[in-house]
Amino acid sequence: MPTLLTDSLRRLLTAAAVPLAALACSTQANAQATFEKIAARHQINVGYRNDSAPFSYAGRNKKPVGYSIDVCEAVTARMAERLGMKDLRVNYVPIEVDRVITFVKNGSVDMLCANTTDTAERRDQVAFSRPIFIDHVGVMVRKKDGIAKLDQLAGKQLVAIRSTTAVKAVEDVGQAKSLGWKVEGALNPDAALGQLQLGWAQGYARDAVQLAMQLADLKDADQYALLPDSLSSEPIAIAFRKDDVAMRELVDGAIADAGASGKAAAWYDKWFMRPIPMGQANKALGLPMSPELKAALAAR
Repeated sequence: MPTLLTDSLRRLLTAAAVPLAALACSTQANAQATFEKIAARHQINVGYRNDSAPFSYAGRNKKPVGYSIDVCEAVTARMAERLGMKDLRVNYVPIEVDRVITFVKNGSVDMLCANTTDTAERRDQVAFSRPIFIDHVGVMVRKKDGIAKLDQLAGKQLVAIRSTTAVKAVEDVGQAKSLGWKVEGALNPDAALGQLQLGWAQGYARDAVQLAMQLADLKDADQYALLPDSLSSEPIAIAFRKDDVAMRELVDGAIADAGASGKAAAWYDKWFMRPIPMGQANKALGLPMSPELKAALAAR
């Protein structure tokens, strides 16, 4: 596939980038403080979600694993090299979905490695790296409800996880297409799926990869379907404190090098194409890399 950037992807990369010259003076102290804190404690604190496979989740040995974790291991290795600290400890901090931005903003973690979407609203509070994945919000339905396309959910109840971008995606599409549906916010993925299973909601909206993971783990997966429609396209990136020029350079550099060397493609194949641990079994998502993501990883 050609690696020329599409207009939409170019906008994503441009939005994620911050002019370094404009920020250098005003943020130098903040950037130095971040690196100094890591060096002083001989430890980098990495936030992650323990229920967001295949991006980040607790493996069978309870240690964090996933695509985003692999990306961040390359970042922490570069940090150790940058600071000249071979013994730099990596402290993984599990964070609930509604606290992820707060933990980055207040400095509880030095970076967030999960499936966090880069949005304009969130960039008011934290900074994001270049994209490590490009996902979209999809919808899961029960087959017995006879819903095969998005428009058939007009006037019905949908559910999405609170504090995720899926809520806004459902609201925006519903308003734009005058579908008149309602969206209920659920506390977590299990609660959202439960509403769909019980028929309290006729559609469950979430990042498509996360929906595919949840569906693959169901014993009665054949009773559900993912609609072919997409509610939105979303860049997923590593989050860190706002206006941190040094951190941006380090994180973006590690991601760019991984893309150029082929490491990022290997991580993708490992987590999205091959069988991975899911509960007591190994299952494969079989999701080929999209042309958009190929272009994003190849961009320098």
